[in-house]
Amino acid sequence: MSLPDPHPVHEQLALFAGAATPPVAADTMVQRVREAGMAAVDGAGADRWFLAFVVGLTTFVLVTGFNAILRRRNAALLERARRAEDAAQRVQASEERFRRLFDSGADPQLLSDGEVIVAANPAAVALLADGHDRMLVGMRTERVTADADAAIAHDDLSVETDVLTVHGAMVPVALQRTRIPLESGELVHYQLRDLRHTRRLESERRELETQLLASQRLEALGTLAGGVAHDFNNLLTIIRANTEIAQFAVVDGDREAIDESHTAVVHACDRARDIVKQILLFSRRALPIHARINLAALITDTQTLLRATIPSTVQLLVEVRSGDAWINGDATQMQQLLLNLCSNAEHAMRATDGGMLRVTVETVNLHDGQHAARHPHLMPGLYVRLLVRDTGTGMTDAVRERIFEPFFTTKPIGEGTGLGLAVLHGIVMSHHGSVHVDSVEGRGTHFELLFGLASAPVEGPSVMFSTPVVSTAITPRDRIAVAPDAALVLLVDDEPGILRAAERGLMSAGMRVITADSASAALDLLDDFDDIAILVTDQTMPGMTGLTLAEHVRTLRPLLPIILSTGFAGRVPEDRLRAAEIELVLDKPYTLSQLTEGIQAALRAARRRRAALRG
Repeated sequence: MSLPDPHPVHEQLALFAGAATPPVAADTMVQRVREAGMAAVDGAGADRWFLAFVVGLTTFVLVTGFNAILRRRNAALLERARRAEDAAQRVQASEERFRRLFDSGADPQLLSDGEVIVAANPAAVALLADGHDRMLVGMRTERVTADADAAIAHDDLSVETDVLTVHGAMVPVALQRTRIPLESGELVHYQLRDLRHTRRLESERRELETQLLASQRLEALGTLAGGVAHDFNNLLTIIRANTEIAQFAVVDGDREAIDESHTAVVHACDRARDIVKQILLFSRRALPIHARINLAALITDTQTLLRATIPSTVQLLVEVRSGDAWINGDATQMQQLLLNLCSNAEHAMRATDGGMLRVTVETVNLHDGQHAARHPHLMPGLYVRLLVRDTGTGMTDAVRERIFEPFFTTKPIGEGTGLGLAVLHGIVMSHHGSVHVDSVEGRGTHFELLFGLASAPVEGPSVMFSTPVVSTAITPRDRIAVAPDAALVLLVDDEPGILRAAERGLMSAGMRVITADSASAALDLLDDFDDIAILVTDQTMPGMTGLTLAEHVRTLRPLLPIILSTGFAGRVPEDRLRAAEIELVLDKPYTLSQLTEGIQAALRAARRRRAALRG
């Protein structure tokens, strides 16, 4: 039995299986197999049908498996395509966000490929190219950022430097550089912040600070004026009195008296010169010059000006516990700082008619717990400590918290602007120091200032004031003229030169004189001498003022005439003058003639009052 021509079967298989890749549905495949089998039966019988069936079934299985593989592969390809599209969208969104941030940033930004600028945001174009981006993009990076790249030690650090515009102008900026690694290399991102406005503000602030310091120095000079006037009036009184004594001595041929008067005048002139020198140094307007200064020596030298600033009712005690108190600072500002502190202390002690003002200089170690707790922002180490303590009225906690605020003051209108302690705080901060204030209402105030200890200079003189401090020990003296029937005058003044000159002048006028350098010494003499005819007392003295002394004396000797001399004209309350029955207020500087005539007039008035009481 011959086999049938196989071509129809192959053609049918090719038709139903196909060589196409697209998947074929299963029912279609079954239909094709059935049709192929029927064709084989019709053509060649059962064997051919069976062969066709086997081939069709095999093809069905293969095609079904191939279709499953194709579906899985196509699904994977579709997933990869979807992921790629999502990634592309994310990249596009990220680029869009970066572009928006880059373009809308307020600070100028540049992108460089390391050679040229490849992108610049509008702020950078406005700063560096006057709004013309074509002039900036494509320019060599080093032309703009050469100084900045040299100044940056590490990336991601901000430095203040200058960049160059396309027109060649230098612009101060704060610049931060960041490197962005890429597969093909790297980009360099520059972010700039224009400092021109900031620099202008800083310049204006420095100018205002300079003006504030100058203004506060003028205010301090106003405070000094009263004290200096008192000192100068004392000195002028000494000079005038000794000049008159010298005139009488020339007529009498008293060489010893002439020499003594000459020495007293020269000494008074030297003291006046020292005060003027300190005022000129203090009032000069100059930029701060920081150098190594010995704070202990400076404060010691400033005592002349301090003693002129504060009245004699305030006892000043300067303690130098360490002579090597070197700091890096400006001598004029340090002097202003000290005067501000002492001026505030003196004002706080007015209500108590004086007190004690202590100024202490020493070195301390900030490792000590007590000091470190008061100055927590300072690093451990050695510091120079300036301590100013007064026994004044003190302040409440509410006031203490505001004392460094500009224009805050508790003084009456017209007695201060409230700038003194604000300037003090600024000076301390500019010297990298620290200030701490302790105060108890009714007990006084302590200012503690710390400055970093510096090493002493190896060569050259230190920056300090060279005015020598002249201190004279005053001891109460009593001296009685020969004439036993002359009026006995009790002369009280804390200035030894005035005591000596007035004593000699009154003795030359035929009066007996006993002298005291303090109110307490005068009270002792009043107990010892019953025949004191008149009291002549200075107003401003340590411990007790002349007016307070007069009030005490008035209770002891109601009829004793009293003359009050003062170098602070207008500061003595008139109601207290009337209550104490002061016979005469004698302003310094006075002449010996004015003193003598005033005493004689007061004695005549006292005799008339006593006569009226007897009659």
